[in-house]
Amino acid sequence: MDYQRFLEALPSLYYHWEMDAVQPKSDRFQAVLNRVQGMTTLNVMQLLNEAVHCMEPNEIYCEIGSFRGSTLIGALLDQPDRLAYAVDNFSEFDPSGEGEAILAANLETFGLSEQVCFCNQDFEAFFYDLGQLQSDDKIGVYLYDGAHDYRSQLMGLLLARPFLADQALIVVDDSNWSAVQQANWDFIAAHPQCRLELDLSTPQNGHHTFWNGLQLLSWDTRRTEPCQWAEIQAHRDRDLLNAIYNLHFEFEQNREKLMPNRP
Repeated sequence: MDYQRFLEALPSLYYHWEMDAVQPKSDRFQAVLNRVQGMTTLNVMQLLNEAVHCMEPNEIYCEIGSFRGSTLIGALLDQPDRLAYAVDNFSEFDPSGEGEAILAANLETFGLSEQVCFCNQDFEAFFYDLGQLQSDDKIGVYLYDGAHDYRSQLMGLLLARPFLADQALIVVDDSNWSAVQQANWDFIAAHPQCRLELDLSTPQNGHHTFWNGLQLLSWDTRRTEPCQWAEIQAHRDRDLLNAIYNLHFEFEQNREKLMPNRP
């Protein structure tokens, strides 16, 4: 995936880039949001669409957390030669149990059913199964919008890593949250190939610009030098890390009270 070309082109696709009034110049995505219930914005859909456009011909778009399909449809809209993996177990936001059927109907409406391999499963199981296939397919653009607790966020990056193309773009949704940011920076600290390219934070969740924030990470196997230590340290959220540390002791103490005779 040519992430440099993507980053250079991105501002030209919007009116008022880097301003609160930012909006796509294209009106293609409004029809999707008029039809599909989603927790995203026109700006996010345009960003994903351009990222998929910049993939190499043999690369695949992969997203964890598809819900009703708004980001998936936005990413693939008017790109009939692109294929996608989409993963969701509908453990959230699906009280009626109709999530998969609604997603399938929305993909059918926009003529994308044949371009999407949908997997109704936990993302950890998905990546295990993908590894068993021993496929040569590589992920050029990866959107993680699954559970955003610290462990899930970090595992969402770690498990995707073996399947990324040599140059790839990682898009992380809900990056306003502290656990998401810390997991991203911990992944960057452990992988010289990874860099934070854009931090599109928003004033609150559900904002009209980039919903609950996006962080864009580039992945490039040509990199060998780690991120600067000072930068890693500057992004350590000590309050969050202390909370995670203390949670361990609280959990173990409560488990001992609940199960005093466990071996």
